Amino acid sequence: MLPKAERLRRAKDFALLSQKGRVIYSPFYALRLRPSQTATKVGFVTSAKIFRTAVKRNRAKRRMREVLRLLKSEWPKQIDLLFILKIEALDAEFVDLQNAVKRSFEKVPEALTKPPSPRKNLKARRKSSVVYKENP
Repeated sequence: MLPKAERLRRAKDFALLSQKGRVIYSPFYALRLRPSQTATKVGFVTSAKIFRTAVKRNRAKRRMREVLRLLKSEWPKQIDLLFILKIEALDAEFVDLQNAVKRSFEKVPEALTKPPSPRKNLKARRKSSVVYKENP
């Protein structure tokens, strides 16, 4: 398990990454990232719609946590990372997952230079939400 200081834990952080983060695609996950003022933090999303059982969701997250633990020296500095896992991450060879993460980390500087992709259909009910927009 990653230490608390290295984990994304606040809902606001997840929402900001979802709305304003840049994306790097892989066969096993979509990596959303955005610059941060603090040390690098990592979060995982496994959809119940894709991974039907909690056992599968947790296994996929454990595998990705282990990959990231082994590649800790290669993490980009001061960037929040959100891995949105795909079902392929569950059955992939461990070496293939490692190689995919390494390739994604190499693409980080290029991804940060691009503008964030516009998100459509942002819905929020509360004004305190990060994704709330006033209707003019």
